[in-house]
Amino acid sequence: MRYGKFTAKGVTAHCEIEGETVHQVSGVPWAAGYKRTGQTYKLSEVRLLAPIQHPGKVLAMALNYGSHLHDAPKPERPEPFLKPSTSICGPGDPIVLPRDSTRIDAESELVAVIGKQARNVSERDALSYVYGYTCGNDVSARDWQRGDRSWWRAKGSDTFSPIGPWIETNVDPSKVTIVGRINGKEAQRCHGSEMIFNVAQCVSFISKYVTLMPGDMIFTGTSGTPDALKPGDRVDIEITGIGTLSNTCK
Repeated sequence: MRYGKFTAKGVTAHCEIEGETVHQVSGVPWAAGYKRTGQTYKLSEVRLLAPIQHPGKVLAMALNYGSHLHDAPKPERPEPFLKPSTSICGPGDPIVLPRDSTRIDAESELVAVIGKQARNVSERDALSYVYGYTCGNDVSARDWQRGDRSWWRAKGSDTFSPIGPWIETNVDPSKVTIVGRINGKEAQRCHGSEMIFNVAQCVSFISKYVTLMPGDMIFTGTSGTPDALKPGDRVDIEITGIGTLSNTCK
C-alpha cells in the first residue's frame, strides 16, 4: 500500500494511493479510527506533500555504505545522528541552498518509517516495527560538516530532508536499487544489500538507547561521492518499488 498526504481543491489530508486513485483517509495508519472517508481524487489533480510532515524524530546513518567511506575506517557499530524535523520538505518543494555555504551535496537514501513504538527490540523482530519506506535526500553542506563541531546546520538546515513521494509498505529494503540524478544525469547508484548495517540492525541498535515512536524516520545512508548542487538544479531520487522524489534547488 502507498500512504501519503496531499492537497487538492482546498483540502489537505492523508491518503492511500491505488494506481491513479487517491483515497482520502482519516489520519495516520497507527492512530485509532484510521479509515477511508469515501472521498477520492485522481492522482493527476492532487499535489503530494511530505507523507510525514512533523515527525517526532529524524535519524540518519553516517558512513553506512563502503563506497562512501573513502579513507575513513569502516564503523564498528551503526553511527546515527539526529536531524531536526523542521528540515523535512516534500516532493516538488524547493531545496533552499544557504548563500554562505560553499558546497552543498545531494545524498540519495532509503528512508524507513517507524510504525509502532520500538524500545530495545531485537534484530530478528526489528523490521516488524517498520511501517514502510520512502525516498529521502540527506542534503549536506560539506564545508559546515567539516568545519563545525556538530552537524546541526550542515545536515539540519531548513529543507535539507526532502522525503516522498509517499510511503510504500511492500518493500524489502535489502532488494532495492537507489539511484540519484541531478538534471537527469546519474550521480549515485547503489543497492540496499550494500549497507554496512542493514535496516534491522539500525532499528535494533537505535532502540537500545532511544525509543522510536510511530512516524519517526531513519535515513539509512548514502553511497559513493555525491555531486554538488547549485540553484536551478533538479534532483531526482528513484528507488525500486517506491517511486521517484523530485525537488528543485533555489
